[in-house]
Amino acid sequence: MREHMISGPSVVCVIEKNENVVDDFRTLSGPHDPEIAKYLRPDTIRAKFGVDRVCNVVHCTDLPDDGFFECS
Repeated sequence: MREHMISGPSVVCVIEKNENVVDDFRTLSGPHDPEIAKYLRPDTIRAKFGVDRVCNVVHCTDLPDDGFFECS
């Protein structure tokens, strides 16, 4: 995983919002698999820029409580 994560340029950002930040960002990101995203949610980040399930462009946390640890 480390090799994959450093195999190309990265942009790291912290998304902050008062309510529903995890759900809203996951909606914007789209399904994990870009092929499924292209079919079900074509206007999402992964549908537009994802290559495959490994190179799917964006990481977003699964659980609101994990966001704090991932941003640390």
